[in-house]
Amino acid sequence: MGRFTSLFMVGLLFVAIVGGCSTYSVKRVSLDTEGGVTDEWTDTDARLTAETLIRKALDSNWFSDFRNTHSRKAVVVLGQMINRSDQHINTHIFLNHFQDSLINSGKVTFVAGETYARKQAEAERKYQLEHARASTVHGPGQQTGADFLLTGSINSFVASRDGKTVRFYQTHLKAIDLTTNEIIWSAEYRIKKIAHQSGYSF
Repeated sequence: MGRFTSLFMVGLLFVAIVGGCSTYSVKRVSLDTEGGVTDEWTDTDARLTAETLIRKALDSNWFSDFRNTHSRKAVVVLGQMINRSDQHINTHIFLNHFQDSLINSGKVTFVAGETYARKQAEAERKYQLEHARASTVHGPGQQTGADFLLTGSINSFVASRDGKTVRFYQTHLKAIDLTTNEIIWSAEYRIKKIAHQSGYSF
């Protein structure tokens, strides 16, 4: 019993030493740093997709066509970015980046489209009607309506055989004319990844 107790105490001491030596560290890296090699959707994939589709949107002529016809910038509202892939993808990050870039280009104007943002704005207008000076009230019926709805989807396709997995991502965006329901612009970006799974030998 004495020998067993001694071994048990040595084991506890070893666990305590190992536990005490463990460390946790965090390193800040550049946003351009590759987020690891994987066949899954990464932050790098999101950035490359957004940058490509932003460039395609800015290179198109639907902004200038609208401005030449109506003598003002087009007003756009963000719709849903539907995730039809087999992974969890935060599409809001992608859409917000897309929206910020188009706003900063000076070619279009955006209005709030998210449900939570509209509810907050509605609550603020209601508060102003009840409490603010009449000359400063922004009441209902004065909001700017959107000319175009921007919406899209992310799809993925997977094929596996003999230890090799091919994963294909397709991101598609389109702008819909809210007066005519016509699709006046659309673009897509594709990413293809191939993963090899090596076998283990003993």
